[in-house]
Amino acid sequence: MATHRGEQHVPDHRGIGDTQPTDARGGTAGAVAELRRLIQTPSFQSVERVLAGLGSDPSGPITGIDAVRALRRWGVEYLRVADELEAAARCCRLAEREIGERIDAFLVDWAEPPAVEHAREPGTPASARRGGLEGWLRELLHRGRTGQERPAGAPVPARGTPPIPPKATLPSRPAGPASPRAAPTVPAADIAALVLGPLELSVAGRRVLRWNSQKAKAVLQYLLIHADRPVRRDVLMQLQWPDHTRSSARNNLNVALYSLRNTLDGPGQDVQPIVYQDGCYSLNPELTWSIDRNEFLSALHRAKSADRADRPQQAIDAYENAVRLYRGPLFEDDPVGDWFLPEQRHLEEQYLQALEHLATVYFELGQLAEAVRFGQLAVGTDPCCEPVHRLLMRCFDSQQQRQLVSRQYRSCVAALRDELGVPPGEETVQLFRSLTAAM
Repeated sequence: MATHRGEQHVPDHRGIGDTQPTDARGGTAGAVAELRRLIQTPSFQSVERVLAGLGSDPSGPITGIDAVRALRRWGVEYLRVADELEAAARCCRLAEREIGERIDAFLVDWAEPPAVEHAREPGTPASARRGGLEGWLRELLHRGRTGQERPAGAPVPARGTPPIPPKATLPSRPAGPASPRAAPTVPAADIAALVLGPLELSVAGRRVLRWNSQKAKAVLQYLLIHADRPVRRDVLMQLQWPDHTRSSARNNLNVALYSLRNTLDGPGQDVQPIVYQDGCYSLNPELTWSIDRNEFLSALHRAKSADRADRPQQAIDAYENAVRLYRGPLFEDDPVGDWFLPEQRHLEEQYLQALEHLATVYFELGQLAEAVRFGQLAVGTDPCCEPVHRLLMRCFDSQQQRQLVSRQYRSCVAALRDELGVPPGEETVQLFRSLTAAM
C-alpha cells in the first residue's frame, strides 16, 4: 500500500492513532514506544515530588496556592495523556488481533493433511514447514495481513505473488414465494459494497467476513453514502465520537482508519483505498468501486427516462433491475446508527414506487401473476399502501378468486388500524363493495 501522504502535513498535535503502522509488528512497536514516552513525561515526575511533599510536610510551603495551581495544570495535562493512552491501548489491541489472525491462519495450514501439499505452488508455506521451528517462525512473520479469510484447502500464493481470487458470488438469502429477486453477484471491481440490506463487502473478489472494528465499519458506511464528495475529518469525528475531546476523537478516528485500510487492503493493490486531502477523506478514485445503492438509483433514473420517452419495455427492464438490487433497507444490520435513517426512508420509498409501477404495468398488460407478485412485495414493504391493496383486489377479481378479494381487503383494514389507527379510504371501501356485490 502506498504511503498516506496527505496526513503528514496536518499541523495539529499528533497522537498515537495518527501513525499508520505498516504491519502488526510495527503497530506493537509504535504503541510500546508511545507508552514509554508518556510515562517518562516530566509532569509525571513533578507530580510525584509534589505528592511526596504533601505527605511528608503538610504545613510546608508546598501546600500554598502555587502547588494548587500546579496540580490543576498537571490535572489537565493528565486528561490529555489519558486520551493518548486510550488510543495507544486500541492500537495495541489492533496489533494483537492481527498477530492472532496470522497465527490462526498459519495453524490451519500446519494442520492440513500431507495429501494437499502436492497441490501447492512452489515457495508456499509447505516448504517453510519442512524448515522446522525456524521455518515456522519465518513464515509466520512473512505472512501478509489476513483481513479476508481464505477458503479452506485453497493454495496459499508465494510471498509477493497476488493470489488468484475465487469466483465472486454471494450466498442467496431465503426469499418468500412472491419475491422475484435473486441474490446479487459481486461485480468485477476492486472493492464492491452492498449497502441495501446488511452491509456486505468484497475486496478483489473476496468477501470480508469479519470486522475488527465496528467504528471502522461505521466510517466506511458514511464514506460509501457520500462517495460523490470528500468528507471533512471533523464531520467523521463529531459523528462517531460526539462526547470526546477533539484530540481523543481524532486519535480514535485514526485508529479506526488504520483498521479500515487493513480491511480494504486487497491483493495487488498499491494505492490507499481511503485518501486524505485538505482536511477531508474520500474513496480513492484510482480504484474501481461498485456500490449497489448508486446502481439502484441509476436504474431508477433510466426507468423514468424510458417512461418519459414512451419505451415501456425498457422501463420495465430498468425497474426490475432496481428491484433486484434492493435486498432490504439501507444498512439493515446496523441497529445503532441513525444518521442514515432519512436516506433509508427515501430509498425505501423509491423501491416501493418501483414495485407499484411494475404491478400496475403488468396488470394493464394482463399479466396478472406478475402483477400479484410485485404487488405482494409492495404491501410486504408498506402494509398501509392502499393503492396496491386495491390493485391486488382487482387482480384477484380478474382471476375469479373472490375469496382472495375479501382477504386482501381485510388485510388492508387491519394494517391501517394497527399501524395508523385509521379506517380505509372511501375509494377502497367502494371498490370492495363493487367487487363483492355479486358474491
